[in-house]
Amino acid sequence: MTVEKNDVDITKLFVWGTEYEIVNGDDEVLAKVFMRILGDADVNKARVYALRKSFELRRKLKDSNSEERLIYIRDFDDVTDEELINYIVAYSMREIGNDSHKMVKVKRPTQPKADASLEKMEKFQKEVDDYPNKVKEAVSKYMKDAVDKLKKSLEGLTKEALYKKYEKLLVEEFCEQEALNSYNEMQLYLGCYKDAEYKERFFESFEQYENLDSQVKKDFRTAYDRLDVRMDELKKLREATL
Repeated sequence: MTVEKNDVDITKLFVWGTEYEIVNGDDEVLAKVFMRILGDADVNKARVYALRKSFELRRKLKDSNSEERLIYIRDFDDVTDEELINYIVAYSMREIGNDSHKMVKVKRPTQPKADASLEKMEKFQKEVDDYPNKVKEAVSKYMKDAVDKLKKSLEGLTKEALYKKYEKLLVEEFCEQEALNSYNEMQLYLGCYKDAEYKERFFESFEQYENLDSQVKKDFRTAYDRLDVRMDELKKLREATL
């Protein structure tokens, strides 16, 4: 089987983008932006930028004299043992929640045979209807037990040990957020172009993007998040080129 060259645009295998209009409060189009999914090179640039920003914040958070440390992490003498335990539990909830979805196993209802009685089919449907609630209850129980176990383990620790755990959790939390936000910021900067060929970047510099109004940034983010690689189309393109 042969395919004419003009029948398939193989560039779609490597670039996926869309056109986005920037409008003002009167719905007047101020500019057009061409957004694209990042290629590997730009993904690496965004990743490196995110890691550097995270490292920079981590260093500041560990510096007792830094402004970031004063803002985000309470001093040892200004927090009680009970408050430290509450902080540790609160910042551990995401990990506990993730673990619950891995560890909790609720058996799915078994579908009756095709010739099963109406009563058995009704029972099966009831079990199907109840299944989401059973999962929810099992996850809730797992999380409650995990929190109780964590609290019990923390209650026997010294304030110094509690503070170290608190500090480590907060540093990790804020650095993760910094890395994610920084990656998203660089992703948008690298993913916006003035032309449909994706040759000329829309922003003259990253600083220009950083200085955008927060609402405009949100609009850019919303538009970029709509980008999605339609796997069925890519699959057909791939099959056509084999």
